[in-house]
Amino acid sequence: MWTRLQDLRFCVKMGLRKGLARIRGLRRSLTEEEQETIAKEIVEHLELSNWKIEQGAPLGGHGPGLTPKA
Repeated sequence: MWTRLQDLRFCVKMGLRKGLARIRGLRRSLTEEEQETIAKEIVEHLELSNWKIEQGAPLGGHGPGLTPKA
């Protein structure tokens, strides 16, 4: 089981990958370790900036039209 911070880092890393994939060739220019380091630094920065991030209810389906499970 992951901690809340590990889960948040994973989500940030997945968002980073999606963003990098939009720029041709950039996603492959970063190693897995570099992506993990960037995600960790982003999460730490958000925490130091006094952001409070909470995980919501799971979403159903796939794609941009996700709807919350009832």
